[in-house]
Amino acid sequence: MSAAARDESLGSVLTALAANTAIAVAKGTAAALTGSPALFAETLHTIADAGNEVLLYTAIRRSRHPADASHPFGYGPERYYWALLAAIGMFVVGGAASIWDGIRALLHPSELEAFWAGVAVLVIALVLDGISRVVALRQLRAQAARRQLSVREYLRETPDLTVVTVYFEDTIDVLGAALALAAIVLHHLTGSGIPDALGSIAIGVLLCYLATGLTRRNRQLLTNQSVPERYVERLRDRLETEATIRAVQRLEAIYLGPAEVLVAADVEVADGLTAGELARALAQMRGELGREFPVIARLYLTPVAPP
Repeated sequence: MSAAARDESLGSVLTALAANTAIAVAKGTAAALTGSPALFAETLHTIADAGNEVLLYTAIRRSRHPADASHPFGYGPERYYWALLAAIGMFVVGGAASIWDGIRALLHPSELEAFWAGVAVLVIALVLDGISRVVALRQLRAQAARRQLSVREYLRETPDLTVVTVYFEDTIDVLGAALALAAIVLHHLTGSGIPDALGSIAIGVLLCYLATGLTRRNRQLLTNQSVPERYVERLRDRLETEATIRAVQRLEAIYLGPAEVLVAADVEVADGLTAGELARALAQMRGELGREFPVIARLYLTPVAPP
């Protein structure tokens, strides 16, 4: 990932943080005025999102630290660690707490007050969350286009989960605000607190579902997930175009971070090369491949005998 792409990720996170901070204050005020469980769930949801953006900001900043003696491969996995904490926070603060409050409201329904204040806040939240989602989607499209993928394909395989997390959070924000709006309208029209309580539970379920998916994806990347096979094959084909290499017996590539890949290959080399010629040829290949594939942070080429 280029410096420009990293800056785009940071921009999406900061945009979402600013929007969620303002929305959390507004929703919290409206929840206190109305007594709506769905609005309270949305307040918890937005607080969790704002906290997540702080964690994602930390992830971006820490993952940029250069390699040193204690971390010779760099700090790329820091991004996955902090993003994992953000997903867990979303599950606990946003999802589980919302479900619990919804169940409590089913058992002990409350009266709805200051109805129009709640409606106004949720409409504003829908607009702000929609704007934040557009910013994240614009960046996703730009990153997907750089890799010649559709947005759906990019979401499924990208190793940069910061902007993906922001995009899905904003999507759930829009859905959650719409659910909360429908819940308090039904509460107002029917006089029953059941729709409000069910809205809170539905918001919690959505958050738990999203958090579970993000947790699973971060776990995969933290445990040295390989890059997609088509990129491995592309690199294998490139190596086998070298006159010095007769065949690539084995090639493995794993993510060290969102923009860093470690590659190790066992290669059969041409006959008749002296040790010095072989060392120079391998060093030249590393340099050329590093320029052609900037994401390769480490490239190990090991000469092996034919099978």
